[in-house]
Amino acid sequence: MNDQVNLNEKENVMSENDPVFQAQIEDESIVEVPANDSEDISDVIMQYTVIDYASLSREELIEKFKQLLGQSNITQHKNDFEQIKTHFYRKLKQENDAKKKKMLESGENSEIVDEPDRLEPIFKELYDAYKDKRNEIIAEIERQKQENYQKKLAIIDKINELTTRPESLKTTMDEFRELNEQWRSIGVVPQHLVKELYNKYNLARDNFYNWLKLNKEARDYDLKRNLEAKIELCEKAEQLILEQDVVKAIGQLQILHERWREIGPVYPDKKEEIWERFKEATRKIHKNHQEFFLRKKEEEENNLKAKTILCEIAEEIAEKVYTRYKEWEEATKQMIDLQQRWKTIGMVPRTENQAIYKRFRAALDQFFAAKKEYYEQKAEEENHNLQLKTDLCIRAEALKDSTNWKRTTQELIQLQREWEKIGPVPRKDADAIWKRFRAACNEFFERKANHFKSIETLQEENLSKKEEILNQLENFEFSENPDEDLNKVKQLQKQWFEIGPVAEQHQEAIQTRYKQVVQKLYGSLKLDEKRKQVLNFKVRMDSLLQTPNYIEKLKNERNLIVRQLHKIENDLKVLENNMGFFSKSKNAEDLLKEFAKKIEEGRKQAEVLKEQIQYIDNLMKQK
Repeated sequence: MNDQVNLNEKENVMSENDPVFQAQIEDESIVEVPANDSEDISDVIMQYTVIDYASLSREELIEKFKQLLGQSNITQHKNDFEQIKTHFYRKLKQENDAKKKKMLESGENSEIVDEPDRLEPIFKELYDAYKDKRNEIIAEIERQKQENYQKKLAIIDKINELTTRPESLKTTMDEFRELNEQWRSIGVVPQHLVKELYNKYNLARDNFYNWLKLNKEARDYDLKRNLEAKIELCEKAEQLILEQDVVKAIGQLQILHERWREIGPVYPDKKEEIWERFKEATRKIHKNHQEFFLRKKEEEENNLKAKTILCEIAEEIAEKVYTRYKEWEEATKQMIDLQQRWKTIGMVPRTENQAIYKRFRAALDQFFAAKKEYYEQKAEEENHNLQLKTDLCIRAEALKDSTNWKRTTQELIQLQREWEKIGPVPRKDADAIWKRFRAACNEFFERKANHFKSIETLQEENLSKKEEILNQLENFEFSENPDEDLNKVKQLQKQWFEIGPVAEQHQEAIQTRYKQVVQKLYGSLKLDEKRKQVLNFKVRMDSLLQTPNYIEKLKNERNLIVRQLHKIENDLKVLENNMGFFSKSKNAEDLLKEFAKKIEEGRKQAEVLKEQIQYIDNLMKQK
């Protein structure tokens, strides 16, 4: 560049109204990224190495905290420190909750959960050290910003002084560029002074350019260089549009804005174009940032709705009254399933997090407290029932050697009825106590059966009588009146059961023959299928009365039917609950119809089973 400038060439004269230099002032309209009140801009650009703190133990979290605390600029790791704190106390709470749950289930005193934790004081001390160190760094940063501000003011003064010096143009330009390089090398200043400072800086530069009245070649060179620098910033900003980490993108965009301010003017015809390009990239980055947090907010709201539904379901389960172990176990499975589902749902709005968790926790605590109380009460009842059944065993064992067949039979049947009225005993004792009672009863009834086997003459007479009734049944002639025919058949059946037992070698054959002929008669009667089914069941139960140990067999039949009835009743409850659950859902009409159909069929089947149980009870009372 020449040492002299032609001051008479109008095109080389640049004033404060020149569009090229007005760009410096207009650039101040760039959308600013809010800076932290107390941190350097470098604190915004954090280390983005992803660490899964959730997978670390509390001891490992403390070690990681120590490592970060030993680094030079801890402000760059603010997010890491806070994540470690969150996961440390979350794991501490989970451990305490697990201890409490385990002790609740085992019935131990849960107050031990509140004993001091050995790691928490260590972590608190480290966290206090971090806060102290961070406050010191922040204070130092603020001091440095004030120092930078004073340095930049001094540079502005030096630029202003250049216009009063007699040195050559080249020397002055070199010094001017050196001052600009010094300006760029100085760090950030307090945010509230930025605009005023840059206004002074741009004014000083404008005055310098006007004073120098640079020739066109020198001016074009600077404009071209500034344009290339701003194009590069535009490209970097456009790359940030695709950055997945929106927080990182915002931090780097702020740095680009700082650099943009430091670059001088560009060609007037490119000024608007390059500024719009940079501003559009800025707008898109801010839009990505806004949309990210809107999506996050929407997701948290949806998570809150999902967790609210889980709370409602948990509260409904906790409010129900359960009277059997099976019901409690089924409800426990449902509660555990809700807990697993809760863990799969993400974060909710921070203002709602504590309240929604307390609500869910309260429902769980209510349920498991009620379950514990029920199990303790049932344990007392079962031990009492064990004592009652032990007393019945003693009474049955005292009767098993009796030869007063009729009275002892009645007494043992009464003992069996009392046994049935007593509730369950502890599972570990159930099989043994039942075998003891059954052994005493069986011994008597086997002796009784053996005694009556010796009465052969009576049994032969009984056999002849039963064969005569069988002949009448086999040769039965139907009339046009089904009810009259049914009464005749029942009368013959009554006569059959009034006849005593037959010899053992004939029992099975005569009973099979009887069952077949009666079933055939009922099948031929003009009755509906349900009535035939009832009659066939009664025939089968009546036939048991002619077999040894018929009381036990009738009880076994009854227990089998009761289990079937309980299963159907439980299935009905599940179906009814499902109908209530899905009745609020859309597009569930076909499913609800299917549930209704199954419920109707189940109720009909339950009525049939109840009639069968009643019939067996009547048979046992008659005997």
